Amino acid sequence: MINKLEENKKATLISDKVYSVVPFEGYSNHFLGINNENHLALLIKSSNKSQKKFTSYKGKNLKILFERVSRLSENGIEKSDKFTILHLNSEKKGLQSYFVEICKLILNNIGDNPDLSLVYNELENVKDIFLNLNKSRIKEEIGLWGELFLISIQRNKNKAIESWHINAKDRIDFNSGSIKIEVKTTLSNERKHVFKLNQLRNHYKEEVIVCSIMTSEIENGVSIKELLEEITLKLENRLKLKLLQKTSAVLGQDLFNLNYRRFDKKTAFESLQLFNSKDVPAIDLDCFDKYVSKISFTSNLSKASNLVDKNHTSLFN
Repeated sequence: MINKLEENKKATLISDKVYSVVPFEGYSNHFLGINNENHLALLIKSSNKSQKKFTSYKGKNLKILFERVSRLSENGIEKSDKFTILHLNSEKKGLQSYFVEICKLILNNIGDNPDLSLVYNELENVKDIFLNLNKSRIKEEIGLWGELFLISIQRNKNKAIESWHINAKDRIDFNSGSIKIEVKTTLSNERKHVFKLNQLRNHYKEEVIVCSIMTSEIENGVSIKELLEEITLKLENRLKLKLLQKTSAVLGQDLFNLNYRRFDKKTAFESLQLFNSKDVPAIDLDCFDKYVSKISFTSNLSKASNLVDKNHTSLFN
């Protein structure tokens, strides 16, 4: 679609206030546009029955303009109409392709004749995705791979993503309310993982499952990018943007700079074991003064009792 748009632009002389556009594939009311700075834009046609006013947004990579009268050039014919505009402030090809994929998800969720309130709610998630691209990575690549691998093998992927916690301050990786899971992934040939003490021991009672994954880096393995594509295929539309939002929060500015490594999915599946956190070897809380915090250590789980009664593909129901 970008190639078609660029060809259309070459055949049209446009100014900085005009978008050269093509109808967005599969839709009659929405357009993909490009301006004379080679910035892409999604132009969304919507109704506003409640006459609500929404505040525009301007970030480093993205602008959102609500109900703006815009000039379009389609096949050399200019016209003006009112649109909500999602404008990408970048000429980078990787970011532009990512933008188009996000636009597809947005339109899948809002349809061809949306109300502006629905459009606004959908664009709030998009805003967060592009804000994340200015941040630093908050997890190592192998850690994110392990969490996405666990999601990829779940029968209920929707519930798994809804339960996924990716904030750097979160203690536990997944919390659905009924189950808490901490994922640990290692490239070692020993089942050893680094834990923070508060992930395993607390002064209050809680049940946490530790998911231990052992894998290796191989040339014909599966990357984070490929895991994402696999998960997305079997996901409800409403959660596809949520998945991108969470992944961008983990990878930050490395989303396009990362030379994704490939890990062995078969070994990961065969090695996966589940443990009750109370059975994982750990330091006793009473060993430390209450004013000592941020305690980390390496624990060897090779002799711990694994939860053989748990089906690791049905953890989220």
